[in-house]
Amino acid sequence: MATVMRLLLDDPDPRFVLTAVPTFIDAGMPARLWTGVRGMAIATALILCGRTDVVHVHLAHGGSVVRKSLPLMAARLRGIPAIVHGHSFDFSGWLDPLPAPIRRLVRVALRADHWLVLGATLAEQYRRSLALPGHKVEVLHNPVVLPEIAPARDPSSRPLTVLSLGRVGQRKGTYDLLAAVAGLPADVRAQLRVVIAGDGEVAQVRALVTAGGLDDVIEIHDWVGPVDRDRLLQRADIFALPSHDEGLPMAILEAMAHGVVPVSTPVGAIPEAVVDGVTGLLVPPGEPAALAAALQRLTTDDALRCALADSARHRAEAFDVADWRARLATLWLSLSAPQHG
Repeated sequence: MATVMRLLLDDPDPRFVLTAVPTFIDAGMPARLWTGVRGMAIATALILCGRTDVVHVHLAHGGSVVRKSLPLMAARLRGIPAIVHGHSFDFSGWLDPLPAPIRRLVRVALRADHWLVLGATLAEQYRRSLALPGHKVEVLHNPVVLPEIAPARDPSSRPLTVLSLGRVGQRKGTYDLLAAVAGLPADVRAQLRVVIAGDGEVAQVRALVTAGGLDDVIEIHDWVGPVDRDRLLQRADIFALPSHDEGLPMAILEAMAHGVVPVSTPVGAIPEAVVDGVTGLLVPPGEPAALAAALQRLTTDDALRCALADSARHRAEAFDVADWRARLATLWLSLSAPQHG
């Protein structure tokens, strides 16, 4: 979500003045509470004072619903059009088990003029759980900034680099990746260099790598910024993200844009970007043996890996950030037109 917001704010379109009001910070509870309360107050004040023409809310689930409900209520009071941009990987899984009165309250709190959702399957879940009219829900896949030139790789060069970026932990399948690498035949594993970088359960994963005697093949790094991220992607051959739950991860799109073959799972909107055997490989979540088989297949079949890399790069063009920004601009202008005022 943070990356999407940054891409919005980096847009130089002179027709818009964008004001970002953060309501969440990945820090301790006091900082989270302060950021949430302060963000809700500032956003609501800007709306009530008539300082905005369109409200664009980025929504996860849980506490995010609480933080966004007050600005959305202010928009309704002022008659200002509002968009909810749903980024949750499991909104229905969070909402549906709640008591009926709470579900009704959430539906009231999240009333908006238009919804943007990351994929077709996810859009159907939002429609059903929130009883949204179909015409108010639109699929808008996450965007990617395409590199001007795709890195050139020697298919026969070894070791191949398997890269995994983002949150480190169970939901992202990090432990499945460790188990898959450990389960590879020794001669295949010797051809690989696995790099895992991100935040989350980094210390735990690093300890498991050492305990499993995998330090010779797996490197663990903390979170990397955009410059180092692109440097890693330029050198990578395979991108592994065997997630258990997802929306549409930016990391996969960034890897595909760099011509890196994705190995992932058919969850969330991932199959709308990664077609098994065409633009990457998909394996069932939570099955390290299947993941190991996919890694072995890509390691031992240079022709397949190169073909998938080319297809992945081509597929990433459909998610180009310029087209994404143009669609958003059209939506903002249509909602702010006089008939919607």
